Amino acid sequence: MTISKPSPSPEAVAARHQAARERHQRSMRIAAAVARGRSAGAPPDDADTARLVAEFHARGGTVTQCEPGSGMPVPAEDKPKG
Repeated sequence: MTISKPSPSPEAVAARHQAARERHQRSMRIAAAVARGRSAGAPPDDADTARLVAEFHARGGTVTQCEPGSGMPVPAEDKPKG
């Protein structure tokens, strides 16, 4: 003997389909971002970085250093892991 479940409402079916579409679209956006990152190539080496910085300065770019946000030390759990 099998126990049958009541049919889901049309709204529930539509919501489930919409959620599946959104998951698929999100996965496609992630895959596209990964492909763009791989096609960009390797990060610049030191010579390229120096050339890019020199070009930036030649066009009148300036570098400023911001003051620390506060004099309080950053707790170890908040520091980025290197």
